[in-house]
Amino acid sequence: MMAGRRPLVMLPAMPCGPEFYDTIAAGLDPLTTVQAIVPEEPDMAAAAAAVLAAAPPRFLLAGTAHGGAVALEVAMRAPERVIGLWLMNCNPGANPDPDGARATAARVRGGGYDALLADWAGRIVDPDNIKARDAFLAMARAAGPERFARQCEASAGRRDHWGALSGLAVPTLLLWGAEDLFVPVDIARRMAGLIPGAHLVTLPRCRHFPAVERPAETMAAVRMWLATL
Repeated sequence: MMAGRRPLVMLPAMPCGPEFYDTIAAGLDPLTTVQAIVPEEPDMAAAAAAVLAAAPPRFLLAGTAHGGAVALEVAMRAPERVIGLWLMNCNPGANPDPDGARATAARVRGGGYDALLADWAGRIVDPDNIKARDAFLAMARAAGPERFARQCEASAGRRDHWGALSGLAVPTLLLWGAEDLFVPVDIARRMAGLIPGAHLVTLPRCRHFPAVERPAETMAAVRMWLATL
């Protein structure tokens, strides 16, 4: 690692791969050394353990959506290793419909993956952002239904971390798509009120994937956050 670079571990959204953060990784060079890890274990504890096994001894940690939920699990299990936290469009609570998540896993394994992706593509990013929609579909098709199913199973068993947010003792950036239909921005505002010193940035004309939908604005916010560390 070059002198001055901070290791940044980034966990992509369900069911995307490490390319989810390619633009961001390039834009943050040479401030950070980015390591994208795809948590696809069907259990949140196992997913967090896999991230910790692959990550450096101490690191900045970022995650989007399901990746953000795993990032919170990592931060709660090993706070001494996480030196900064950057969360995007994730829910710190337990899954409100675990049976539905397991049913989705069964559905995609049973041949319903393409139909589900078609439905998600119309809602997961700003409908006017054709580039972001096509990028999501390409990543999701490359990932395949089994990764999606395993991540759905992990999501079904999420722990509720709302009560533990006030104990986070690292600089935290909350970066949110203001028009997210999956994890509304009100959740981010509630998180910002609980995490000590958290900084909330909301991006207009953005839904669930800030790093893909609004990479320039995302990089600007992250550079400002890095400067405060």
